[in-house]
Amino acid sequence: MKLINKITIWFIGIVFLITPVTMFISRNNIKKHLDEAEVTRMKEVNDRVAQQLKAGEKPDRYTHGRPIAISLLPGALPEQRVTVVKDNYVAEDLGRKECRITVDSYYEVGAQHYKISSYNYVIKSEEIFRGMLGTVVWKMLLMIVAVAVTARLLSGKIFSPLRRTMKAIHSFDLKQKNKIQLPQTSTTEFKELNVFLSKMTDKAMEDYAAVKEFSENASHELQTPLAVIRSKIELLSETNIDGVQAALIGDMQNAIEKLSHINRSLILLTKLENQEFKATESLKFCRVTKEVIATYEDWITMREIHLSTNLDKNIPLTIHPALAEMLISNLLSNAIRHNRDGGQINVLLTPREFCISNTGLPPQGPTCELFQRFKKSNQSNDSIGLGLAIVKQICEVNNYAIDYTYSDGWHRIHVYFYKNDQPVINSAEALSIAEVLSA
Repeated sequence: MKLINKITIWFIGIVFLITPVTMFISRNNIKKHLDEAEVTRMKEVNDRVAQQLKAGEKPDRYTHGRPIAISLLPGALPEQRVTVVKDNYVAEDLGRKECRITVDSYYEVGAQHYKISSYNYVIKSEEIFRGMLGTVVWKMLLMIVAVAVTARLLSGKIFSPLRRTMKAIHSFDLKQKNKIQLPQTSTTEFKELNVFLSKMTDKAMEDYAAVKEFSENASHELQTPLAVIRSKIELLSETNIDGVQAALIGDMQNAIEKLSHINRSLILLTKLENQEFKATESLKFCRVTKEVIATYEDWITMREIHLSTNLDKNIPLTIHPALAEMLISNLLSNAIRHNRDGGQINVLLTPREFCISNTGLPPQGPTCELFQRFKKSNQSNDSIGLGLAIVKQICEVNNYAIDYTYSDGWHRIHVYFYKNDQPVINSAEALSIAEVLSA
């Protein structure tokens, strides 16, 4: 959800929370002031009638037709000369309850004591609430519209520097070696954000350049001594040596080749992490798969492995050609290496996924570690433990999902071209796929 929408919802929520409270307070205040005003008015009426009595005038003219009652008190005046009584009175002519306020005032006129009572019907709280409800509803609707419109208008001005900053971040590329260009802004928080982003991107460029320089130097400097050692061992193998020495030289050659392979693989992983492989156009994954399978035919034949393929045609994917070849090559070589002689390999390609299944012994150790560097299911084999790590990194670079399962003697690695479409495949479904491929 966009920031401006969250702010709008937040303010609208505040309006919905505050409005009932303010409505309750307003109703009570209005009711209180109306009652106080009516009580004050009736007190003044009682005082005026009492003044007429003291002046010897008859108050009939003033009290005629008004809710005023004058009565003599047989005893002394009460301590409280004015009392106010509020009650609900049932009006017989209206057939409903009315809120009535009665003000009793006590006076001494000559030697006699009088009680003057005035009453009047006032507006009930419910009537005030009903009268306010319509106004409050319209007020809330107008406030919601005003907040929404104002937020959109302000976002175009206040959040414009933030949007430009985000656009600059999206277009920033470490490999271009150009400093990020952030927009000017007068907002303090956005200024602080731009300063932080400038420092972080400059630091990232320096670190990227250092890592890239190190990987390039390591690639060049390590290959030279390895080539020298390899050539010296080859010269040594051509001299007069016995069987034990020949075995030792063979082990040394294997170690040198493995070290060279590790060096190339680590450099490749570094390049993948630095996203140095950019895909500019799509390629047909089916064609690349067939080409890789053709390069491994001799190895497959030598181990007497039965290979079954089910490849959909015309599946264009936006991936660097070298990465596509490495992805398929590493998965296929892994399926051959960890297979048994006379085993099976099934290759499936659909618009949604690429799957390689192979027979073999159960994995040793946690399968969740197979895609980590230098993690192997069998530590005694010739693998260097980087093939699946490279596959995992290639998938992450291209936003693919990868999954490994083992069931019923079959190892299965699924590469899903769309992460959101990644299904959950149980062992029964995976076995049915293998049966279709081997049919």
